[in-house]
Amino acid sequence: MSTIVDFIIFPFTSLFSLGKGSKTFERFIEASYEIGVNSLPIIIVISFFLGLVTTVQSFYQISNMLPKYFLGLTVGRMIMIELGPVLAAMTVTARCVSAMAAEIGTMKITEQIDALKVMKINPQNYLAKPRILAMLVTLPCLNAVTIVVSMLSGAIFSQIFFSINVNTFFYGLTHPFHPIDFWSSFIKSIFFAFWISSAGIYYGFQTTGGAKEVGQSATKSVVLSIALILVFDFIAAIILF
Repeated sequence: MSTIVDFIIFPFTSLFSLGKGSKTFERFIEASYEIGVNSLPIIIVISFFLGLVTTVQSFYQISNMLPKYFLGLTVGRMIMIELGPVLAAMTVTARCVSAMAAEIGTMKITEQIDALKVMKINPQNYLAKPRILAMLVTLPCLNAVTIVVSMLSGAIFSQIFFSINVNTFFYGLTHPFHPIDFWSSFIKSIFFAFWISSAGIYYGFQTTGGAKEVGQSATKSVVLSIALILVFDFIAAIILF
């Protein structure tokens, strides 16, 4: 129970930790580049195929039963409300959260974190705060990229293989349009960003032992992050819809 409480408190103590602002900002920019820019290629590839798969499955469900513009409606809502934020978060989890846990865990077992304390540098302010803030900024942006690329690939695929005009596809996407469908996607991304970054950093700080324990911390951070994504996705679905 104490471990759960420590984990819940950890990101808040990190965000409100004190230190030199310029150093925090520099680390924030570095973390944002690593999480956001370096994740773009894999996000684009996954989003492209996400749009194709969602379009094929949606067409199978509605073919010969509903007007063609319902394909855009179905694909748009599936990606915007559910698949976009969840898959973007899981992709970042696999690529970045495990790396956070491994990097900080390695610093912990090699006593680099102790060295920061000796130099009177707050480790949470120096290592945790910039990464959490960077994730809060970059994951919603990556979610937006996921949504746009998925919908474009779905629209193009439906034009080529199902003879559904792109204009018809996007008409279904916007008629009807409910603002909550759009905002819920980014609300989810913010919650996902906060807790998955916290999971990676927390397990990094908790690492003791050697190389084996660093690997275990990375694994635990990924498992916990995926579980948190699904839990918060369920909670958001109940609250928002």
